[in-house]
Amino acid sequence: MSRWKGIKTIKYTQVCEEALVVALGFFDCLHIGHCKLIERAKLLAFKNCAKCGVFTFDNNPFDVLGIENGGQILNFEERLTKLNDLRVDYCIKAHFDKDFSQLSPLDYLNILASNKIIRGIVVGSDYTFGAKGEGNVELLSKWCEDNGVAFVVEPFAQDEGGKISSTRVRKLLIDGDIEKANAYLGQPYFVIGQVMRGHQRGRNIGFATANVEYSKDKLKIKSGVYYTRVLVDGVWLKSVTNVGSHPTFDDNSFNIESHVMYYKGDLYGKKIAIRFLMRIRDIQKFSSKEELADRISKDVNFALESKL
Repeated sequence: MSRWKGIKTIKYTQVCEEALVVALGFFDCLHIGHCKLIERAKLLAFKNCAKCGVFTFDNNPFDVLGIENGGQILNFEERLTKLNDLRVDYCIKAHFDKDFSQLSPLDYLNILASNKIIRGIVVGSDYTFGAKGEGNVELLSKWCEDNGVAFVVEPFAQDEGGKISSTRVRKLLIDGDIEKANAYLGQPYFVIGQVMRGHQRGRNIGFATANVEYSKDKLKIKSGVYYTRVLVDGVWLKSVTNVGSHPTFDDNSFNIESHVMYYKGDLYGKKIAIRFLMRIRDIQKFSSKEELADRISKDVNFALESKL
């Protein structure tokens, strides 16, 4: 039986008494290239009798830098969830603010190492760090050599389109190509949110929905109706999810509503996860509630018949 008990979260300035091998990066969506790098860090940790730690930010650095990137693919809570699924021992978090952005590369490394036992560091081949990205793999390699720290540079994960990157995943999600995005992510794209009380329109036409609070700092994927699964009481139940507006009711607000099949309980106030498996169709404006209900019935049947 495994003795692994789940991920621990610590600040990058916080003391950790266990020896660590640390994967450094932003890991904003934890795509298959990131996961490959983390697996290398886990292996190096095993070889060095250490725990595996992954560094990430608990906010969106692009907001602080004044760069519009559309929001995070996975927010911090979602990244933490995926890191836990990857059986990482420690999430080492930092809050990206003006002070952090002005740290020199060596100051950043020295702060990280001043309160932790660093046995190894693993990065991607294009890793940069410190103020204005002045730190690079060569500088980090020299620092590791000087401090007796094992150092590994993990090559890119690539396909016929080149390097698998967060930028490519982001474009696929915005374009609605959820299946290819999921292939790059290594598992279905997902959203975690609290179920809020909505207008109860779905209930009134026979399809009750869970209205999920959508984080303001999160990327808005392409609007549409998706075949999804919702995690309820430890079980992934089939569902149909509307992402975006509700033109039939002249409601242009952006939200997420999931009809969870055969679930009769009360989800209000609960935090749920929604996995996106396939995009079924665009959002449409229907001439009546009855026409909308008929279309939703077809969407539900599609999901029920899906083998995913």
